[in-house]
Amino acid sequence: MPPTATAAIIPRVQGATEAVAHALQDLLSNLQAQAGSSLAGLVLFGGLARGRYREGRSDVNVAVLLHSAQASVLQAIAPALSSARRAAAIEAMLITPAEVPLAALDFPTKFLDIQRHHLVLYGSNPFARLHIAPEIVHRRVAQSLRNSLLRLRHRYTSQVNDPVALQRALAAIARPLAIDLAALLQINGHPLPTEDRTAALFSAAAQAFTLDARPLIALAALRDGAADIDADALCQQLLPWLSHLADQVDSTAPGV
Repeated sequence: MPPTATAAIIPRVQGATEAVAHALQDLLSNLQAQAGSSLAGLVLFGGLARGRYREGRSDVNVAVLLHSAQASVLQAIAPALSSARRAAAIEAMLITPAEVPLAALDFPTKFLDIQRHHLVLYGSNPFARLHIAPEIVHRRVAQSLRNSLLRLRHRYTSQVNDPVALQRALAAIARPLAIDLAALLQINGHPLPTEDRTAALFSAAAQAFTLDARPLIALAALRDGAADIDADALCQQLLPWLSHLADQVDSTAPGV
């Protein structure tokens, strides 16, 4: 559906290509036409909101805020979401403003990350008012670290003789780990680096929490495309490192 004459004009998003900018504008216009009064807002988050968008590699993440998320509304906006996905890999989280603080309790590190890096394209902004108790963040970070540890053990045993696959598995850990560490920095009152880069977050966390920086340096380099990282050696460093950090987060959680 083409944009309507009364559609709101979204702000220019720094780092967005022309194709992405047009796709976001079309998405908003189509959502307004198809959702009507059920549309509460459209908020950009993720890599593009951080200024870390990589054309052809990054999704464009948006939160579509709906006053009503009943099946009839979802059915109405499905064509707009499908067109946006095809046009510019735009992936939508469909949520009501009232659900945001509740979802933040279940996904605290994700929603803290959205709170730090987002851009309101239209309507309301429930992310700005979020408050998540430190003990909830500690518990979620510890859970995430142990999940990464268990998954890495499994990957190591199944891919120990496939260094390329092992490199991919390690690279996939880097950004989620950086988001976890950023959440720990934030709730413990440590300054976040001005650059939202994985390597910068790793460096800040290593200094703040007296962590061994060596596996973090190698992991950041691997995520940035370094091909000369010894995946087997990195796994041997990272496995006990993750276990130790998970224990440390548990032992320092408020109320422990």
